[in-house]
Amino acid sequence: MNRGYAGFYGENYLRSSYEYAYAKYLDYHKIPWSYEADVFDIGYKTYKPDFFFYDQSGKLEKIVEIKSRHKKAKDEAEKALSIIKERFDIECELLSYEELLVLYQALPFSLNSTITEWIKSEDTTINKSAYGELNGHFNLKHSASAKQKIGEHTKKLWASDSIAKQRMIEGLKKSGVKKGYIRIPREKRSCKECREVFNVIVTSKRKYCSRKCSGNVAMRNATIQYMEKRQFIHKNIRDYIIKWSMDNKEIVLETPLNKIKTTIAPLIVDIEEQFGVKDFRVISKAVFGEDRGRKELILFMKNVCNEKIC
Repeated sequence: MNRGYAGFYGENYLRSSYEYAYAKYLDYHKIPWSYEADVFDIGYKTYKPDFFFYDQSGKLEKIVEIKSRHKKAKDEAEKALSIIKERFDIECELLSYEELLVLYQALPFSLNSTITEWIKSEDTTINKSAYGELNGHFNLKHSASAKQKIGEHTKKLWASDSIAKQRMIEGLKKSGVKKGYIRIPREKRSCKECREVFNVIVTSKRKYCSRKCSGNVAMRNATIQYMEKRQFIHKNIRDYIIKWSMDNKEIVLETPLNKIKTTIAPLIVDIEEQFGVKDFRVISKAVFGEDRGRKELILFMKNVCNEKIC
């Protein structure tokens, strides 16, 4: 896309012949101006207008944006300027070739001669690309003031919640760089689960190639821990039943097989309070390794009382 003839006019790097024509118009009338002095967050992106005008106290009074006669470019600029005007209460104006023609009617030189002057100048170059050697900023170092402005703008972006910030974060993610960090070297590792090789930064503690592998390991570890905990609880429940049987020996021995539930009811309550288990099937498994029912449990307890259980 043809981005116009770009070059330096004084200390300002202008990006088109129309911008040069407007700057020359302002200088002819001795109107103070600044170029691309600030950036505005307009919600869906950040926007840097062309010309800034300040009052005697230094307050920004007006912004003028210069665009080509391309309708889409003008429509986008008008949308951005309307948001700036509404959000920041700043007067905004969009100028193109037609408006510049009107401004130049009172000047002793024509708009077309001014545009030709800019195009033929040794200080300008046709800029048909936004990158590479055709970009007017190619190989140019930022001045101290420019670096300061860039830094301030970046801080504003990080402090905002704009789409521009999200795009910047996405760009950092793609590059592998985090905000405020220097890119860290990467290395190849073998997954501890499936042995597949994957790339990771050298400072990472990552051991697995994917969430699936790390999840499988976590499930196995959780299962092992659960089994160990269950075995520990089962042993404690069994030991408690033996102790309870001995402490209530007379009641256990006199319990008929048709009155089991009444006898062991206090035992079940105690087990729930101490071990958090109230399901009788779990209690039975703690004693026998499987669910055998109340009858087998009371017989086990009677054997304990008769000292037939070691």
